[in-house]
Amino acid sequence: MLYRIRSIYRKESLMALDPLAPVRVYRSLKGHSEQVFDAWLDPKKIALWMTAPAGDKSLRVKTDAYPGTAFSFVNLRNGTEINHIGEYVEIRRPHRLVFTWGIDGQPMGASRVAIDFEPNGNETFLTLTHRGVDQEYKERTQQGWESIIAAVETTLTPKKK
Repeated sequence: MLYRIRSIYRKESLMALDPLAPVRVYRSLKGHSEQVFDAWLDPKKIALWMTAPAGDKSLRVKTDAYPGTAFSFVNLRNGTEINHIGEYVEIRRPHRLVFTWGIDGQPMGASRVAIDFEPNGNETFLTLTHRGVDQEYKERTQQGWESIIAAVETTLTPKKK
């Protein structure tokens, strides 16, 4: 029994070092799953949350949310335009959203993001899984998605006048 526990522990430790292991973010958000899901596809809301990780300024959001269609979110960061691009792979409102993810001018296609939305009363449990992230960018990618998800939540609550 002790050997089995050590074996499981060793396997989990090795998985943590696995360069192919995905980036995962878990978060409970205030809002119904339809509302949370829609915030990921609404161009006005995207312009608000997409600027979160680096304090960017949103310049353009082009999206037509259907499987097989491309999107482009252009931000201004320290005087440089950054074009986040991808293609919607799966859209199952309000349960699952899958898309490819990259930055224009860099290799594309290996990086894929899946977001699962689980309703829980007036809240939604969100699980984001980003596969295909280079080992050297995993920590920064994790922090970026955590910032984005926190910003998504701020778009769900109406601003007080």
